Amino acid sequence: MPMQKNIRADLMKNLYKEIPKATTRDLGSIIDFLKKAREVREGKTKKRREARKKYVEKQLEKADLPIWW
Repeated sequence: MPMQKNIRADLMKNLYKEIPKATTRDLGSIIDFLKKAREVREGKTKKRREARKKYVEKQLEKADLPIWW
């Protein structure tokens, strides 16, 4: 896990170095890209969650439920 934090920290350092050199348009594009990437990840997570839920529901429909007397 520490390796992951180091990678993120290095990426953030590089980003902060490049910000002063970037144009306003560059920064705007980057912000839009990051927002869109987050939306895509959230959508994929939601879609997977729904697919798992539907799978479980379908398996329960197929299953023979015990008969209670």
